[in-house]
Amino acid sequence: MSMHVGPSNEGMTVRSSGSPSAAPCDTAQEYDTAPPRGAALQPDTARHDAALHDTAQEGRALRGGARAGTSRAPAVGSLLPWAMWALGAACYLVAMFHRMSLSVAGLTAQERFDVDATGLAVFSVVQLTLYALLQVPVGIGNDRYGPRVLLLGGTALMAVGSVVFALATAYPAAMAGRALIGAGDACMFVSVLRITRNWFPGNRYAFVAALTGMIGGLGQIIATSPLAALLNVRGWTGAFLIGGVVTVVVLVATAVALREAPRQSPRGDGGGTRRSTAVEADGSGERLRDTLRLTWRSPGVRHALLTHFVLMGSFVSFTAVLGQPYLVAAHGLSDGAAAGMVTVVVLGFVVSSTAAGQLASRRPGLRGRLVLAAGVVAVCGAVALVALPAGATVATLLPPLVALGVGGGVSMLAFDLARSASPEHRAGVASGLANMGGFTFAVVSQLAAGLAIDGLLAAGAGRADAHRYAFAIPLVLAVVGLVGVARLRGHAGTAPRPTESSEPAVSSEPAVSTTAPTGS
Repeated sequence: MSMHVGPSNEGMTVRSSGSPSAAPCDTAQEYDTAPPRGAALQPDTARHDAALHDTAQEGRALRGGARAGTSRAPAVGSLLPWAMWALGAACYLVAMFHRMSLSVAGLTAQERFDVDATGLAVFSVVQLTLYALLQVPVGIGNDRYGPRVLLLGGTALMAVGSVVFALATAYPAAMAGRALIGAGDACMFVSVLRITRNWFPGNRYAFVAALTGMIGGLGQIIATSPLAALLNVRGWTGAFLIGGVVTVVVLVATAVALREAPRQSPRGDGGGTRRSTAVEADGSGERLRDTLRLTWRSPGVRHALLTHFVLMGSFVSFTAVLGQPYLVAAHGLSDGAAAGMVTVVVLGFVVSSTAAGQLASRRPGLRGRLVLAAGVVAVCGAVALVALPAGATVATLLPPLVALGVGGGVSMLAFDLARSASPEHRAGVASGLANMGGFTFAVVSQLAAGLAIDGLLAAGAGRADAHRYAFAIPLVLAVVGLVGVARLRGHAGTAPRPTESSEPAVSSEPAVSTTAPTGS
């Protein structure tokens, strides 16, 4: 008997005719090997088809996703998926602490390394540039090699980078430390999303991804007022060395306990089964350039990228570096009060990411409208940062800052939108592309704003006006991105049809062939 397997999409059942038909599928694709009606099966063939069907129902072991097939999540209520997710989420929490540590240490860094606003912004620009550039390679690595190795390698890089940054007394050494942190951080979020996809059914993905964002938000909170207090008590070196030690503890726990999927087994089709498709159903035969091209051609993936661009970009631009100096220079807040206001922004992120994930899990059809509304709210907040006069009160500043936080939290839906808009074997690449959006925004806006502040000060502008006007740069970027989100809103979370995405052709030869036994 021979069975022809055609290109598959997320949530599709691949049938023997080679054409996909809609069917709900949360954790593993099913291969229907039923013969045409009225056709008789030989006993050996019937037994083999039944075995194939059982194997497909169980799902093959996953090594990071499509490379070794797909996985079936454990039964609902099992604690093991949550334990595996918690290990990955702990790595992400540490990453978010390191990423946002300059949100309250920025002014101290300027004094320690004797740099101006542009020099301070370059710390974050180098770190986030590495982060953004590595997203697609990290996505490919997750799809082909699995998330465990990336989580371990990335956490190790962050630990080393934190120690280098703690001990640095010169700008170049500190920059090297931030570069190591950025490279390690790049491996975290997409890998945790892959673990989420491996261990949880699809209808829980949006919620668990949002919980991951919430855990990251807790890491950001630790990097605000608590870090400011630790800097006052322990000083620069002591505070960041403590961060490095905690990172090593998380690394060891992850290395000892993390399993990246419910089951793992070597790739291969036993029992005389041979695959001969040009591109197998799990995507293992797809060329890298085809993976990248087809992922980018999906309007749903581009919508997810622009969603992250607007919402996460606006959030990171403020919280990573620019926020504390803006609040101090433009509105006269003390360092401690400014750190507290940054904490408010992060709390908005934490609360909204959880709420948005719950809503998206129950009403996935609302995701497109939800991210569009959040984009409008975030843009209004960005307008207020530019328009508010110098010396605004805390009560006046709270609404726009909360708006930025809420937008950042809703940006977590970008990864669920990217998941829905791509097949299983391109999930990592799709998540990586989506994740590039916000950090590309942050790199451009932070560097440009730092240059604008220094340029305005050199031209004779006051500090308050220089910081206020510099925030026009992230505002313009957010407006441009929001227009793109609005234009692609009809593609939110939808995968293109094969004819739209120009899927690679599947070989006309039989996809699975078996030979009847010739012995006794």
